[in-house]
Amino acid sequence: MKQHHARNYRSLLAATLGLVLTTPVWAAQPPATDPVREEIKAVLQKHDEAMDKQDLKALLALYADDPTIAMMGTGPGEFWKGKAEVEAAYKEFLKDFKAGSLKHQCADTSGGHHGEVAWLVASCNMQDITLDGKTREYVLNVSAVLKQEKGGWKFQTLHFSNLTSGDAPPPGSAAPAAPPAAPKKAQ
Repeated sequence: MKQHHARNYRSLLAATLGLVLTTPVWAAQPPATDPVREEIKAVLQKHDEAMDKQDLKALLALYADDPTIAMMGTGPGEFWKGKAEVEAAYKEFLKDFKAGSLKHQCADTSGGHHGEVAWLVASCNMQDITLDGKTREYVLNVSAVLKQEKGGWKFQTLHFSNLTSGDAPPPGSAAPAAPPAAPKKAQ
């Protein structure tokens, strides 16, 4: 079970962090020339590019300079706090998919900002390719909180989840099956 769970979150985080976050999170809101929205979208685009290229240094640079940064998955033990744990988790996630293979479509998105804090949520259909060439498809839910620092907007928290128990999605959803599981908390 642990092995199954570990593989699932590698692909989840890889896809989530890489592509879900670059979905037009602000699409649910009327178009505006809000500079903060544009700045947040730029951070998300950088995250997408870094995930797809599997650039660990660029990914970590997108997190706040704060010892309480955190990333969380769905199950027990899937909580990574601080740069060292977040870095270790990313290293594991990046081992599970082929660079350049992440794709997504996020029909349900929302986000906003107030002062030095911004937030986003998205529910997305994800796809990637394993190292042995197999295509995986799954639904992923993502939420994040960003804060403004001297160097711009940075992730304070990131949360991602999907169905791992084989339970059916709510009626009316056309969600593909979940991929294999993810790594436990980085040690």
